[in-house]
Amino acid sequence: MMKPTSIAGLTLLSVLALPVMAATVLTDANLDQFEAMLPKLQQLEQRPQNKQFKLQQHCDWPRHYRELSAQEKDSAYQTQIEQLAKEHGFTPVQFVELSAKVTWPVLDAVQPALEVSRQALMFLPAAQRQKTEKSIQQGQQYYQTLTGCLTADDKTALAKHHDRIMQMAKRLGGVEQILPPGMAAQNKF
Repeated sequence: MMKPTSIAGLTLLSVLALPVMAATVLTDANLDQFEAMLPKLQQLEQRPQNKQFKLQQHCDWPRHYRELSAQEKDSAYQTQIEQLAKEHGFTPVQFVELSAKVTWPVLDAVQPALEVSRQALMFLPAAQRQKTEKSIQQGQQYYQTLTGCLTADDKTALAKHHDRIMQMAKRLGGVEQILPPGMAAQNKF
């Protein structure tokens, strides 16, 4: 089973922003930069995580960054993430936008498994069903928000880089590493 440590960090980075101003379309160059920073990012994430991030349904990347930054309880961690992004040539908002876009293909791939999980809810004990239902709803809201914020250029770039992104997910330890909180427990790929 994968450690959930990277989930919240990438989720924070992924959901801190979404595109009204889609300034960060995936390219070979920015994926190279993103990939180069992953080992350091994973080191930073060896800490207790805030798994209660709320992603508002809008596509204003800087606004998402501000909203979710306010939810991060560990300001030293956030400062380290922002510094890491800068070291790799990204503004914090650009890094968050890119991170969100990198998670989208994985989220898209787990949609059938989520539907099966949703259908199986009736067989779970009440307490577990409520927790699982909440996790699925949170993950769905995250996925739907990301989907609604992808531009035509984003969709073209995601199709072009799909295999590379999925390989990155595997190297990170599987899908669990880049899923929103709660979704990893339902989808053990």
